[in-house]
Amino acid sequence: MPFSNEFTHYAVSAAGIFNEATSDQKEKLCGKIYPWKRTRLVGDSIAAFQGATLGQPGVLAICGTGTSIIACNKEEKLTQLGGWGPLLDDVGSAYWISLKCIRASISEFEQTGPKTAITAALCEWYEVKTVQGLIPVIYHPEFTRDKFAILAARLDKEIGTTDPVYQQICRDAGEAVANLTLQAVEKSGLDTSPLPLFFSGGVLQFNREVMKSFEATVRSEYKVMLSQPRLPTVLGAAMLALREAEVEITDSLVSQLETTYKNVNELLSN
Repeated sequence: MPFSNEFTHYAVSAAGIFNEATSDQKEKLCGKIYPWKRTRLVGDSIAAFQGATLGQPGVLAICGTGTSIIACNKEEKLTQLGGWGPLLDDVGSAYWISLKCIRASISEFEQTGPKTAITAALCEWYEVKTVQGLIPVIYHPEFTRDKFAILAARLDKEIGTTDPVYQQICRDAGEAVANLTLQAVEKSGLDTSPLPLFFSGGVLQFNREVMKSFEATVRSEYKVMLSQPRLPTVLGAAMLALREAEVEITDSLVSQLETTYKNVNELLSN
């Protein structure tokens, strides 16, 4: 960037914020780093949406450790559903899948549910004899939300193609995320056809059973144009700042952002 230029607009994304931050939040979180009165502070899901759609009408389904759906209509009205966190049930997320799997194992132990390979896999990993032995592990302070969510990926790798109970949990997860997506589309008034639907997060990207169920449920209601995000979340924040500065978003600019981001990552990894 030439030395004669100066930054005029800033955009920052952070977890735990729905849509746009208040002035108090901006001052507390950004006041010592950025000129907060010229800064947009938004939720990380909003920045992810900007990166995915380049600010155009569409819907982004994020399903990883948590679940969040963002839809935007032609009038640029944003609708966000989900993103409540594990205690308030982010449906279909990795955390949600892990919790359902442990409950399935408990049901097998208590003979209130079917037998499942989930139990043997969990007991082997944590070197316990029964599901009861998992309780001290799960409630240990160091067993964080992220560690809990990782169970879903481990189970998918171990028994994802063989265990009917696990597969049904994944199908339920995909359907739950899809239904939340459909609700966001309806609430937003988005009527573009085919529906521009973007997806991100480890569950939708790597869990085939979840993705298959998600896609089938959405396609049962809409003609869909399904894509992965064009730009990562951090560049979504940059997109917000550029739009605030009334910079035209062209294909050339998007390609330049992609190249710069790639070059910076390569520099940091060396």
